[in-house]
Amino acid sequence: MSIGENKRIFQKMYRTRYEDKEYSFYDILKECLMGTITDDCVKAELLAQNKEIELWNKYKKENNEDIQNGIVPLFTIVDEKDRIVKWIGNCDRFKTRREQYLCRPALYEYIDKLDDRQYEIMACVICEFLGADKITLTDKGNEGGVDFFARIPFSDSAHFLFGIKGPLRIVGQCKKYASKDNVGHMKEFVQTLEHVHNKSYRVGEILPDWFKLERGAILGWHISNLGHQAGALDIAKNFGILVSDSKQIIDIICSAKEMRNYKDKVDCLRKKYMIEERYLNIYSKT
Repeated sequence: MSIGENKRIFQKMYRTRYEDKEYSFYDILKECLMGTITDDCVKAELLAQNKEIELWNKYKKENNEDIQNGIVPLFTIVDEKDRIVKWIGNCDRFKTRREQYLCRPALYEYIDKLDDRQYEIMACVICEFLGADKITLTDKGNEGGVDFFARIPFSDSAHFLFGIKGPLRIVGQCKKYASKDNVGHMKEFVQTLEHVHNKSYRVGEILPDWFKLERGAILGWHISNLGHQAGALDIAKNFGILVSDSKQIIDIICSAKEMRNYKDKVDCLRKKYMIEERYLNIYSKT
């Protein structure tokens, strides 16, 4: 089974809705193999037996990374020895948020279908959910390496971190690829940020007026659908660039206070937020 096949299995796993009960990882794996790798039930059982330990270890690694990053994991591990899991589980840290995550499979499927431009709009929506009071989506095809700008205020108690210069200024770029983004694109984004700092010709033309007038710190944010290669992450770390993937984006949507009263979060996103004109010139929170 190739790495590509393993990725397809996990994609199916995250796009499946689970009931509030315990599952054996083997049974989950067998169901995910059906319809992705094979339509033969017997073959799916054999593949699940052969790959169970490898993919269990892969899931445990993802589970630990999710918890460390503050993301609600897909399953809580109930019994590591027997490989028993439960959807989100009864962990005090997550159980109060379970209702908000019923829509997670639908959100994955919705983001899967977004085109490049829609993914950029989604990034603007996420900025709004994170408290941005100004957001500008750049014009399609004339973005100078920047897809969106945002201004995020910080608490008065954090003045010792940022001084009195003002809110954070976010410079964002999105990549809706079917694989992890690479080192070359991250290097290009580093150059773009340098152009923003220096107000160089091409980037200087697209900087919103509000961005130019602000004096707050500039922070780069690079969003890639399936994450970033190790080398790209190293560069981002060295230059203080925030990195996110669609899993983190979905977690923000699920927990956003703006979405709590909506059972169908996808419908709410589509009708209320995913509107290009909402962010194209300038979104300003009143």
